[in-house]
Amino acid sequence: MPGVLDSISMFFIYGFMGWVIEVVYYGISDGKFINRGFLNGPICPVYGIGFYGVIIILTPFLNNFTMLFFGSMAITTLVELIAGIVLYKVFQLRWWDYSQFKFNLKGFICLRFSIYWGIACTLGLRVIQPAVMRLLNLIPDSIQTVIVGVLSVILIADIIATVASINNVKRKIAIIMNISDEIRSVSDSIGNKIYGGVEMISSVTAPTRESYMQLKEMTARHRNEERELAKKNREEELKVFSTYIQTEKASVARGRDAANEKLRSVLSTVKKSEKRLVKSIAVNGSDASKIAYRLILNIKDATYERVVRSLSRTPSDTILDSDDITEDSTDRKGNT
Repeated sequence: MPGVLDSISMFFIYGFMGWVIEVVYYGISDGKFINRGFLNGPICPVYGIGFYGVIIILTPFLNNFTMLFFGSMAITTLVELIAGIVLYKVFQLRWWDYSQFKFNLKGFICLRFSIYWGIACTLGLRVIQPAVMRLLNLIPDSIQTVIVGVLSVILIADIIATVASINNVKRKIAIIMNISDEIRSVSDSIGNKIYGGVEMISSVTAPTRESYMQLKEMTARHRNEERELAKKNREEELKVFSTYIQTEKASVARGRDAANEKLRSVLSTVKKSEKRLVKSIAVNGSDASKIAYRLILNIKDATYERVVRSLSRTPSDTILDSDDITEDSTDRKGNT
């Protein structure tokens, strides 16, 4: 674990790096230099605190990429949320607002930038932090103490001046306000130099960025067209399917009506004893009805006994009236 001197040094180093990242990001997105820090100086304390927390908590997991990434996301997002809420409650001002991004929490944090922090801290912990520690080890403790002391005094003065300026409290702090103005001047000078480099790079890469924006717009337009086409196709398919279902229902109904009519015409030609047999079968489209219908067509001129034997060999749930069958059979034998 780093000592107190190294810890404070890392806070200033990573706070300055965070400020540079903010200047570069908004220089590219807004096309001008913006001092994004809460303070006048070239430092963003939220970055220093957040990344120092990542170092302290996640250094034991350097070889676990998954733990580094999601742990960094969680730690930095928590720091950003707390800082945003505190600054808003105290000063009624927002230094950042993610309301325009998806999956945000009241504009203080959002999923998109949480992923950015996870990637940045993972790379920083594995690449930048070892280099920073080597640099700090090269500086004698006495010199490091002086540097940290001076930076701490400037930071405290900057905090007092910033709070006083926000709250319009400028009573007896003229000296501190002068220091604050000097800090702001130095910060703006550094920021303008950084933005100058960003602007030069932006001018060189402008054609590439324009092509990228055209590709992005074209892709979005094509995606919307594909959605509309897919929606239209689904509507047409549903319409055709609905027509098919209605046609099929009508066809089945016509077939059933034709079959019933055919059965009625056949029944009108059978003998009285055979009518009693068919009457005992429920004509409702069951397997027994179909079997009886086929038998009547094939053997309507056969004897009553042959009809009974044929039906007894087929699978049917129909219950025949045994008294009618016996009586009719006896009558037929007597007649013969």
